[in-house]
Amino acid sequence: MKGVLAILAALGLFTTASVASAQSDEWFVGTHPEYHAALVRDVDDVFVAIFVPKEPSIYASPLLMETMAPACDTKQPVGLHATMAIMAFGDSAEERLAEVRRTVQDFYDRSVRSCPPSDDFEVRFFHRFDDAYLATDKLLVEAGIFPLDPIEGLGRDEQEDVSN
Repeated sequence: MKGVLAILAALGLFTTASVASAQSDEWFVGTHPEYHAALVRDVDDVFVAIFVPKEPSIYASPLLMETMAPACDTKQPVGLHATMAIMAFGDSAEERLAEVRRTVQDFYDRSVRSCPPSDDFEVRFFHRFDDAYLATDKLLVEAGIFPLDPIEGLGRDEQEDVSN
C-alpha cells in the first residue's frame, strides 16, 4: 500500500507545470524527480501505474506495475492490489508494448473476474493505451533504461563492464 500511496502522490506532482509531461487522453504519461517515466490510469476505481523509479528496487526488472481494483463482494470486501515487475526485454518499442499490454490485460482480466464490468469498460480502460505506452517507452529509451539486457535485467547504460 505504501507504494500505491507514493505513486498517487507522485501523480499529483506530475500535473504541476515544472514536470515535463504529456497527457494522452485518459492515460497520464510523464516524468518526475523520483521516476524516469510513468504511465498511469485510474478509471472506475481500477488503477494501474507502470513506472521506473530512479532508486533501485528489489524487483528483477526496473519496469514495475502497481495495480489496485476494488472489491465487488461486499461480504468479503478485499480489493485486489499488487506490485510486480514487467520483463519487457524486447529490442523494439513494439515488442515491449506487446509484453506490457499482455501484463496489463492479465491484470484487467483478473480484476473484473468477480465483478463483471459494464459493456464498454474494457474499451474505455484501454483507450489509447498503445500510444501512451509508446510515449513512455520513448522516455525510458532516452533515460537509458530500455532496451533491457535479458541476462542482467538492467538498462543498457546500467550494465557493468565485465571485460578485462
